[in-house]
Amino acid sequence: MKLKFTLLWAFLILCSSHSIFAIDADMVVAQDGSGDFTTIQAAIDAVPSNQTDRRTVIFIKNGLYNTEKLIIPSNKLNVTFIGESRDQTIISYHIYDCTSPTSGNKCPAEDALLWTGDVIRTSATLTIMGEGFRAENLTIQNTAGPVGQAQAITVRADKCVFINCDLTGYQDTIYFWNDGIRCYFKECLVLGRTDYIYGDGIAFFDACEIRSYGGGYITAPSTPQSQAYGFVFSHCDITYTDGSPQPTNDGQSFRLGRPWHEYPKVAWLYCDMTGMINPQGWGDTWNMDYAATSADLHLYEYMNTGAGADMSGRASWVGLRALTETEAADYTAAKVLNGNDGWAPYEDAPLVTSYQWDNGGSDNGWLTAENWDPDGSPASAEVANVSGQVTVDANGGTFAADMNLTAGAELNITANSTAAYIAGEDATISSSSDVTLSGKIATKDTIIISTTANLTIDAKLSGIHKIIKRGTGTVILTADNTDFSGLFIVEEGTLDAQTENSLGKAGVEVKNGASLKVENDAAFFPESSLSVVTGGTLDLSATVTLSEFYIDGTLQTVGSYSATTNPSIITGTGSVVVGRPSTFLFSSGTWDNVSSYTPAILPEQGETVLCEGEMETASTTNVANVIFVKNKGKLRLRGQHKSTGTLTFEGNQRISYATSGTGFSLEAPIIIQDDISFEMSSANLGGSTMELTGTIVGSATVSVKNTRSDVSNNSKVWLGGDNSGFSGTWDVTTHASNASGLVGIIGASANAMGTGSILIGQDNYVQFDHAECTSSANNLVLNPGAKATVTADIIVGSLTLGTTTYSTGVFTAASNPEYIEGNGSITLEPNALHQPSISEFSAYYKNGQIILNGNAEELRIITMDGKVVHEQHVINNQVTVNLKTGVYLLINENNSLYKLAVIN
Repeated sequence: MKLKFTLLWAFLILCSSHSIFAIDADMVVAQDGSGDFTTIQAAIDAVPSNQTDRRTVIFIKNGLYNTEKLIIPSNKLNVTFIGESRDQTIISYHIYDCTSPTSGNKCPAEDALLWTGDVIRTSATLTIMGEGFRAENLTIQNTAGPVGQAQAITVRADKCVFINCDLTGYQDTIYFWNDGIRCYFKECLVLGRTDYIYGDGIAFFDACEIRSYGGGYITAPSTPQSQAYGFVFSHCDITYTDGSPQPTNDGQSFRLGRPWHEYPKVAWLYCDMTGMINPQGWGDTWNMDYAATSADLHLYEYMNTGAGADMSGRASWVGLRALTETEAADYTAAKVLNGNDGWAPYEDAPLVTSYQWDNGGSDNGWLTAENWDPDGSPASAEVANVSGQVTVDANGGTFAADMNLTAGAELNITANSTAAYIAGEDATISSSSDVTLSGKIATKDTIIISTTANLTIDAKLSGIHKIIKRGTGTVILTADNTDFSGLFIVEEGTLDAQTENSLGKAGVEVKNGASLKVENDAAFFPESSLSVVTGGTLDLSATVTLSEFYIDGTLQTVGSYSATTNPSIITGTGSVVVGRPSTFLFSSGTWDNVSSYTPAILPEQGETVLCEGEMETASTTNVANVIFVKNKGKLRLRGQHKSTGTLTFEGNQRISYATSGTGFSLEAPIIIQDDISFEMSSANLGGSTMELTGTIVGSATVSVKNTRSDVSNNSKVWLGGDNSGFSGTWDVTTHASNASGLVGIIGASANAMGTGSILIGQDNYVQFDHAECTSSANNLVLNPGAKATVTADIIVGSLTLGTTTYSTGVFTAASNPEYIEGNGSITLEPNALHQPSISEFSAYYKNGQIILNGNAEELRIITMDGKVVHEQHVINNQVTVNLKTGVYLLINENNSLYKLAVIN
């Protein structure tokens, strides 16, 4: 048996034109140019059309493929993707559904406009229209986060198979778009939060992990009433995870699903269910009253285990119940998938060889062929699984396959060894002699590293989970671990950080009797935290600079800590220097809540905050410069509040409120770098007002919306600041969510409308209350059914009433009563072309480019301490430059200044 395997392997090596791969592929995609193509879509396009007699195998080498929105067209049949590594072959994109009509309701607009036709029909990273698609050993993800529908895959074709794949997103991760289409998932991970397995197809999940962020729903089925099956989960692990892109989700229970359309069918059989499942299981009829009373909903459970499997608290819906033993027999893969054509994907062996540790050899060696099932030494592009309370010896050499250590498995390093890739989940890496482990290690959950000697980890660490140091010996970190942002917990012995970035971006906790040794000034990430308790030791030969330093749980003040100041916990010639960070992170809550910030101190004037969640205003004036990170951060108004620090919106965010009152106000300087919305939701029958009295600068689109659906009222944005730096579009074309509601915008001060366009839709309105709130640079468009209330005599550059555009004239309520009311007038002065003044010069940094809002021919970039880092001629208002994280001053040829915060 061993000889046969060895000869087969040699044959593949000799015969394949891509001899380093175990898979005999038709094409190879490699970003480094070592394959046939550098992009995945190019390989797809090269597949012969309408080929029914064989599969086309595309081998995808490791890498992050995040520049393409992919499609398998309907004439590309039986396409197979094989990844070199499940965790390191990553197909990724970031488009999501939004309300931007110019980009087809897909955002970010600049990316959405790159794609046409079926590619952009949904927001999926991969759209599958060709029958017979298969994927193995890779990750497909959508990274848009908590912003709306953002699929990893949209399946529109029959007979699709996913084996050993990660499919990750937040909302709507997998969309089955077509009645009757069949999909089979084997040993896959599906991750999401909101309705992340949805649609009307048939899907069988076999021994998969279905992992949820808190607060949402796994499924949103819309199974046709006549279709026998919908989604079936068999022998799956239903799990929960912290670390949601929306931090407020953490700690919340989630539900098995909610009905979307039609009469959904979902069955859970032999699954292990976490206790984080809401006892009701379902419980949300999603405005479909029949869902609770119709027996045509088939929401079934059978022989599940775990704390979440208890059905005693389930919602009292007629169609939600346990299956009988006889009924459960109809929920096998064969019954669900076979159909009329006998499709049986569960009988096909995976194309990627997957080994299981069975310890059948004479030793525990990781390269001993007899220790694996099937017998053989796992190779590159293959998978090796070690699970349970077993020990594998890394006794030298290189382990080329991906190794998954789970459920208590231990990798014992007995000689200097290299692992191409180790994924650890509830696993241990150990040693009892002075050895080195090289390669890569990823945390999927907690990993224990235990040694009684000196174990050098020269492997690059990645992940967000805990690494616990145990044993009396020393673990020495020597790799660049920038991709690790979890937590080191030193419980015993010593953790020795010897090199730059060796601690990554992780925090460190040092327990009683344990020691952290730091030998490099740059071993620590400055924004990480260090915590030590009495009895723990910091052995420092370097200067550790950070912003969060805790002794016995108490956050230390700004200053220097050394063996002189704290001899009970610090030894050596080095020190811990606590300073204020250059950048704070904000999760969610009010802007004066210290616990919402990392580090947990309030930012001061001039400091920068990156907002990654929903920030609420407070009575305390905000003095920090806040940047609402694209697609994630939001601002919620909670009162009559003020910010002296600049609020910068990178785009696709909102300023909003939800209230039973009459609205809220904000006095703040605002910079808008890309499209955002002002959203008002008030239960007050008299309506509400969003008052914005600070300056607004930008050239993007601001959409004004009344989002209250259960109340008919009038909600309006009141602009009371000098917005002469705004040259974008005030878009008031979206109808109020309530059919009888109103939404409007009011210019109440000089330059309130800036120099932008003003677009008013049917039943919406604009109100001009100041004679200088507009200028000849403004373009005013009143669509049919729109109104302008004019209480002062104003000037605009152009005017559209319905379908007619005017360039000269004076317009009043008397001349155009269907569009204008009030005692003022609108005069057209189209010849005064607006040019930005020096004070209006502004800029922002995005994807390696500085985008200028204003005219400049030359640009000089300097640091805050006066060092010139770049000088360049400006072309089309853009400058290409790579900037490190920090704050810079930009100077144009007129010597006007703009402060630019750069986030990498």
